[in-house]
Amino acid sequence: MFIIIKIIAGKNRGNILKTKDGITTRPTLNRIRENIFNIIRDKVSGAKVLDVFAGSGAIGIEALSRGASEATFIELDKEAYRILKENIGKTNNLDKSKIINGDFRNILKKITNSYDIIYIDPPYNLNAYEEVLSFIGSNDLLAENGIIILEAKKDTTLPSESNDFKCYRNVIYGNTIIKFYNKN
Repeated sequence: MFIIIKIIAGKNRGNILKTKDGITTRPTLNRIRENIFNIIRDKVSGAKVLDVFAGSGAIGIEALSRGASEATFIELDKEAYRILKENIGKTNNLDKSKIINGDFRNILKKITNSYDIIYIDPPYNLNAYEEVLSFIGSNDLLAENGIIILEAKKDTTLPSESNDFKCYRNVIYGNTIIKFYNKN
């Protein structure tokens, strides 16, 4: 199945992003991304965004298109990383982007910035949600009034809270669940 991913709003509206072929990546559908950004619209302008498991970069690029000040993209898969760089270049967002190829475990412990919006959407078979939340908390990566957004398969067991974060909103779109967290 071929999925067309396009930027929905802002300066890059209508740009179509490339995605990696195959089943190893699963881009967030346009309608889900649009609903997420409707929920967080007041937090995007000027925000620093961290897109973990970035894939095509649709989340971070959408945020930049809507006025985020910068985005950091983390992607392990080499082919997805190549496509991610191409998408960021195509949308003229290289100057506001940091693109990192590597495993989140190695990268998150080296980051010294804090972020206003952190998006976590690992491959479904990885089930790394609690591990990523732990890294974010122990490295103090979430800004004081920031939010974490987790995307998962609907039947995935996700934490309601951790030592550092609590879930304040759940939204289900078909077979996908989105959870929103803030600091405890």
